[in-house]
Amino acid sequence: MNLIVKNILGYEGLYLIDSLGNVVSCPRQQGSKFVNQYKILGTKVNKFGYKEVALSKDGRTKTVLLHRLIAIHFVPNPDNLPVVNHKNGIKTDNRIENLEWVTRSQNTKHAYVNNLGGFKDFANAGIK
Repeated sequence: MNLIVKNILGYEGLYLIDSLGNVVSCPRQQGSKFVNQYKILGTKVNKFGYKEVALSKDGRTKTVLLHRLIAIHFVPNPDNLPVVNHKNGIKTDNRIENLEWVTRSQNTKHAYVNNLGGFKDFANAGIK
């Protein structure tokens, strides 16, 4: 697979995302200083188990879910579905081939059928 790099929508010229899921800040002027290098941003895992990255624009920082960024830029969504599902149920596995657009209902059913998320607690308690 060839590496594909795209501008992040809404952050054009500030950040890039590649098909491996790397988010890169572009060279820019910060105050009186010019930062003349591309830098891969670090990610963190939030309390729900998803990777997220912080993007800044016009003095404001927004934390975004990495799997959604990858899906928006690299996974076709012809039916304009609202939710990104991890096919294998691993929230940190953000490979393009592991992501798909689904409805909220399909996402919930996938979690239930595969004993993911809160459904594990019900299964362990014997609640069906």
